[in-house]
Amino acid sequence: MVLEYAVNGSLRDFLNENNELDLKIKINYLYNIASGLENIHGNEIIHRDLHIGNILKNYETILITDMGLCKPADYKPSENAKNNIYGVLPYIAPEILRGQSYTKAADIYSFGIVMYEVISGLSPYHNLIFNDFLATKICLGLRPRFNTIKVPQFIVHLIKRCLDANSLNRPTAIEVRDKLWEFKYDNSLELEEQKLKKSMITIHL
Repeated sequence: MVLEYAVNGSLRDFLNENNELDLKIKINYLYNIASGLENIHGNEIIHRDLHIGNILKNYETILITDMGLCKPADYKPSENAKNNIYGVLPYIAPEILRGQSYTKAADIYSFGIVMYEVISGLSPYHNLIFNDFLATKICLGLRPRFNTIKVPQFIVHLIKRCLDANSLNRPTAIEVRDKLWEFKYDNSLELEEQKLKKSMITIHL
């Protein structure tokens, strides 16, 4: 297998080195990720391990990688494998932590965490230990917070939809992609960003 070399490494590394990116650039990255996820889901495949370490940046191209845990959308695990949980804890949907089957909606939850991370510049639950206690808290409704980070409300709303505890309430990859497309070309976004720079706001997801 021949893999494309990503000059900029993982998106996480790139964000760590470039923490002053403006909102439009971040939204463009998220649009590209959502487009890639829509392509995966359009082929009736579930990624099952989407996290920012599996997203690479090669110049202006964003790549979703590490497809080793992908399965068809209609995949039925054996009895022995039903309770197997894959992925990195902050990105795993609560229903998966409860032992339910992976669905496209679980990937959307993972994307919501990626979206939070790209927009905020923070790793999810960066001040908590990744253990069974955190998994329980996530199942009970814990989500990452922006606290004093300045973020437009409509972006927070999309993240909240992706992280909804009820998987049926989450948007599809197409919906997310199209909404991010709207954000990309919304001229009011620059005005919104300018207003936010003038005042600190506290937003809790």
